[in-house]
Amino acid sequence: MTSPRLEDIRAEAASWLARLRREDRDARDEAAFQAWIARSEDHRAAFDAVTATFELAGALREERPVRRARAVMDRRAVLAGLGGVAAVGVGWFALAPASYATGIGETRTVNLDDGSSILLDADSRVRVSLRGDQRRVQLVKGRAFFRAAADPTRPFVVSAGDQQVVSDGGDAFDVKLRDKAVFLVPVKGEVTLMEAGQPSNRLKAQPGQRLVAMPGVDARREAADVQTATSWRFGQAVFDNQTLAEALGEMNRYSRRRIELSDPGMETLRISGVYKTGDNEAFARSAAVLLNLRVRDAGGALIMESAGG
Repeated sequence: MTSPRLEDIRAEAASWLARLRREDRDARDEAAFQAWIARSEDHRAAFDAVTATFELAGALREERPVRRARAVMDRRAVLAGLGGVAAVGVGWFALAPASYATGIGETRTVNLDDGSSILLDADSRVRVSLRGDQRRVQLVKGRAFFRAAADPTRPFVVSAGDQQVVSDGGDAFDVKLRDKAVFLVPVKGEVTLMEAGQPSNRLKAQPGQRLVAMPGVDARREAADVQTATSWRFGQAVFDNQTLAEALGEMNRYSRRRIELSDPGMETLRISGVYKTGDNEAFARSAAVLLNLRVRDAGGALIMESAGG
């Protein structure tokens, strides 16, 4: 049986979750939240539990202003939601984005209510908002492959960095966010890339093309091999004269046994080939042969260093 104190903390956590998702929140709200969550591990655990439960149920809600006299009923409704209720029926919450994430070495498929799907690459996160008049996804980090269901009344919009990818539906495309650069590869149909707030700055792309956008630079269109660009979906990493630093950044997404370089000067070495993701040792030893390096096993990591010691 949950103690009254823990019930109160969980109710506070749910209230904070709703408050932080309001559009009119400000820096004072966020500062107060940080102070609240830092006061106790129970606060942090309760907040994590509230977030996970409501996202899993697909019913993450945003609290509307209510009078103090209704606070007791509000708390009971929140706790009912924590017990597995898919929706809070008191009408004090509005739909808010749901978050989905993967860790290192994980992939995950998310099927949306509109028939669309998202395949999340390793170490990636998205926020999804499906409402009556819009379908929006924010790629917070990493990479994802999208299949946008046809819906002529609601474009499917993916935000990444300062860019937006717009699909009219029926399309499939890959979006990667690396640092602040955005990479878009259509696999089926035609999609549009445009800078947020700048609808005139837009480019369209079809299969066989890739769009690359970086802050402060006009987006560019270039040729791309779809199979190579989306090889991660099939457990492969394909490198074509890429720097060793770029290759390691990719391979380390799929294994907790990281590959590191003993000398930063090695970062600019170039490498090509097809490698199995998740097998960092095989990659490191193969790359070492190609680049005249050697691999030292440091327990939790593999160190690539000069063959001369």
